[in-house]
Amino acid sequence: MKANSRMEKITSYLKELTIVTIGVLIALFISNHKENNQAIEYHRAAIKTINSEVGTNYSSLNGVIESHTDLLDTITKYSDDNIAIMDLFQKVNGVQFNTLSNTGLEFYKRSKINLIDLEIMSTLYHMKFLSDLIETKLERFSDFVYPNIKADSKESKTIVSLYLRDVLNSENQLLQVYERMINENVETENNKK
Repeated sequence: MKANSRMEKITSYLKELTIVTIGVLIALFISNHKENNQAIEYHRAAIKTINSEVGTNYSSLNGVIESHTDLLDTITKYSDDNIAIMDLFQKVNGVQFNTLSNTGLEFYKRSKINLIDLEIMSTLYHMKFLSDLIETKLERFSDFVYPNIKADSKESKTIVSLYLRDVLNSENQLLQVYERMINENVETENNKK
């Protein structure tokens, strides 16, 4: 009888342990499922932010490139004339400096590591690199222009043109990266439909 009672206690204990274990496993499954869904939503929000940012940066950069091209054409046109650099800038309403946003990269980096698309991450880092490069080139451009703003020599205008061409080169590279990303996003959206 004692053995029977003991066996009932063990059986009862095992039943309770099984119920508790199943409950814990169900709770873990639900928690993991909820966590995965949150990560997926965060990832989608990051991609949406990136796409919006790329579109905005593309439009803005396109306008800046147009302005810089106009300035370069003006400098070239008047390179032999005795017109100061400042006056050439005024003919095209000055020099535009673009502020490109790279918050999408930071947002995306915080995403769950298993959801990160390495191609997107690589493209975002390339965008950031080119954006920083443009900023550096514009600083060099400015460092030359400000002390020479009243210069009217062909040599000074040639140097300004070289700096500006260098900036334009990087701006056009970044614009191409933006275009590729926009085109890839359009293709991806079309494939989903």
